[in-house]
Parts: sequence; structure tokens; C-alpha cells
Amino acid sequence: MKKALAALMAGALCLSLAAAPVSAASFNQDSTETAGTVFTFDYKNDPTYTVTIPEAVTMEKEGTRMEIKAEDVAYLDGKKISVTIAGTDQFRNQMLLSCTDPEKPTKKYFTRYQFIMDDETVIETTGADTIVGTELASFTEDGTVGFTVRPVISFSSSQVAGMVYTGSMTYGIELVDAE
Repeated sequence: MKKALAALMAGALCLSLAAAPVSAASFNQDSTETAGTVFTFDYKNDPTYTVTIPEAVTMEKEGTRMEIKAEDVAYLDGKKISVTIAGTDQFRNQMLLSCTDPEKPTKKYFTRYQFIMDDETVIETTGADTIVGTELASFTEDGTVGFTVRPVISFSSSQVAGMVYTGSMTYGIELVDAE
């Protein structure tokens, strides 16, 4: 049975190859034509773009506007520029700001922050999740994507007024298939 099945599959493969269209010219000893081949190469331009992300943002209690800008976008060839969150400087890539009490150098205070997108989507972490890979902006042409960055004031013991909280975030910028 196995041999019969193998023979049937081999026969089907041979028939499919014989039926495949082939574009070739044949020449023999009596041919008067010149043998030749036409070559084609689509030499595409490399994608070009410049993405600008603020180097520093000072948040206000009510929130601060932040913008990611793409310029000189060209030759994306069906791709889009995707700007994602690559990580933060906090444990498990949480969206946290921290500070150290100058009177108690071993005591740290924390406050969360969030991004409020223009469509009202909230991007934040709550302790058990991470934001790595979250797309903040995408571009297929020149443009700007803006959102509000806001500290989360919870009046917990981990937050103390009168301190300067800091934190940082890194971004991934890459070309991905456009949807």
C-alpha cells in the first residue's frame, strides 16, 4: 500500500512539473536566430524617513502634550513605520517615575504615568503587565501623532509631594507590513 501511494504521488509530481509553464527558447544546429536572454531587475529605492521623538518631557499634573513626528517618508513599498515602546528604566518595564528622599536616601517613592491617545485610549501599566511592544504611532507618509502624558496621582503613601520624579522610556522604530 505504501509503495502504491508513493508511486501515485511521484506520478502526480511528474505530471504537475510537465504542465508548469516554462518560458525558454530552444535552438538547434539549424537555428538562424541569435540565442539571447532578456534580464530584468527592479532596483528599488531604499526606504527613507526621519522620526522625531522628544528627548525630554516635563509633565504637568493635568498632563502634557507629546508628539512623535515622521518626515521625509518615501519608498516604503507596502510597509509602514511603526514606533513602539521598547522598555522603561523601571522593574518589568512599568510606566513609573521614581525619586529618592534626600533625608532618607534608602527610601524611594513612585508614581505611575500614562499616555492618553487622541482617541481616548489609555496606555498604562498597573503592576502585573508590561507595555513593551505597544505601538504609539505608525506612518505611511509624513505626519504627526500626538497624545497626552499624565502622572497618576493616587494619594498613596508611595507618593510624596514636593519631590521631582523621573523615569525614562526607550522606543523601537522599524518598518513592518502595512495592514
